[in-house]
Amino acid sequence: MLAITAAAITFGSTLAMPDVSVAAADQGGICGNYTENRKISRGEILARSRTWLTARVPYSQSHCFTNKYGEYRTDCSGFISMAWGLRYSYTTHILEQVAHKIDWSDLRPGDALNDRLNHVALFVGWADSAKTRPIVREQAGPDGTKPVQRIWSAAYARQYTPLRYNNLLEGSSIPDAPVVTPDAEPPAALAGSQLSNTVAGSLDVYARAADGTIVRNFHKTSRWNGWQAVSTERFADDPVALLNPNTKLIEVYARGLDGKIYQRAGDGAWQALGSEVLAGDPVAVWNGTATEIYARAVDGTLLRFTDKWAPVGSRAIQGNPGVVFNTETKAVEVYARSADDKLLRSAGSDWQVVGDQTITSDPSALFHVAGKAVEVYARGADGSVLQVSGANWKSLGGKIKDKPSAVYNTETATVDIVAWGESGFVEYQRVGGPSWTKLGSATVSKAPAVVYHAQTRTLEVFARDNDGRQVRRFFKEKAGWSPWSVLGEQVLAR
Repeated sequence: MLAITAAAITFGSTLAMPDVSVAAADQGGICGNYTENRKISRGEILARSRTWLTARVPYSQSHCFTNKYGEYRTDCSGFISMAWGLRYSYTTHILEQVAHKIDWSDLRPGDALNDRLNHVALFVGWADSAKTRPIVREQAGPDGTKPVQRIWSAAYARQYTPLRYNNLLEGSSIPDAPVVTPDAEPPAALAGSQLSNTVAGSLDVYARAADGTIVRNFHKTSRWNGWQAVSTERFADDPVALLNPNTKLIEVYARGLDGKIYQRAGDGAWQALGSEVLAGDPVAVWNGTATEIYARAVDGTLLRFTDKWAPVGSRAIQGNPGVVFNTETKAVEVYARSADDKLLRSAGSDWQVVGDQTITSDPSALFHVAGKAVEVYARGADGSVLQVSGANWKSLGGKIKDKPSAVYNTETATVDIVAWGESGFVEYQRVGGPSWTKLGSATVSKAPAVVYHAQTRTLEVFARDNDGRQVRRFFKEKAGWSPWSVLGEQVLAR
């Protein structure tokens, strides 16, 4: 084991491990040795760094990782050495032998932020126009932790020295750099058990296995990766996931067996959101600046979490709310089913009743980009699907058993809905198009969900078969529907 020179330091929920001994690095360390330090462009630095994020290389000060860019030690400075193409795995103590200090205002993607006694990270961009909160890629530790891209706070970042690699080839394009427009409105972030991961270009699916653990599967480059356990902790119901537009990390939320809501960001550990015991499952929404979490309390009131739990209105609700960010008004709108089966709405104020119609399911809310308005969908008293836009109610027909799932299709500027039909089949309708269509001849055991996958421009429908397995079907304009396929033999909770 290589010697450790200083105690670990903590920032946020990440443990940054101190670097290995100078002597070990001066001897070339335990990993690859090459003839020279490469001359390299910023785009190549960023492309090289992404390969370790994609491979989810586990942190270690005593192991190496090999790919087409060479063999390097899998700690923070080994990560920088690989990204810069250095002749061996340097340490934070001696990086200034191959780099020089620069001003904070001069930082560009591919530069580094170095604390020579503890840690180093690759600079990727700025999260704010004041250039105080850097976006970094880092291999931070402890052992087993995967490399991540995250945003540092201004206070933490100022502990570091900006460095620029001496053999950098300036003037080239930066194809892998994130598009960061200072203080621009972040992209809409949709949440659910299935989501289109626009950072990784993948379709990510989260679920609760039969043993209560959270499992993940993802689709990329024409294949599914297979189910993998996120952790060993057990939970009370299916999770919800959200891709944070600022940190580029997937945040997963789930209700524990103790009734508390837990969050996991990236590959971090689960952390409880306060000590409140909840009866409902978490619902996540991006408010244009940060994530908000909503869940029903034991007494039926709805609570919202930003930095602490606070009530939304004074009325009791049933089930789980539908929450959406209205990009026109820049406000979060919350919809819920009241104790007497009315649709409730809150937009920063107490609950208001929307019309006098009866609903018999949780509401599903979305923002219709072309129509510049929020639309809500729910099951009516007669089992049909109801559409609500403003104060206008409309029946879309059908006979369903549970909450409908609706999504805004950015390619066609339409709303697509799937639902669990009374006969047990998945049924589909494009709002304004033909009536309900049965998707296949197999029944399912749980209400389906639909998402729009930006990478492939497809509607993705997910359901659970009668054996508890996740099944999927997709729709592509002009090509039509695929058949149902089973996403592995993993048995999921029902």
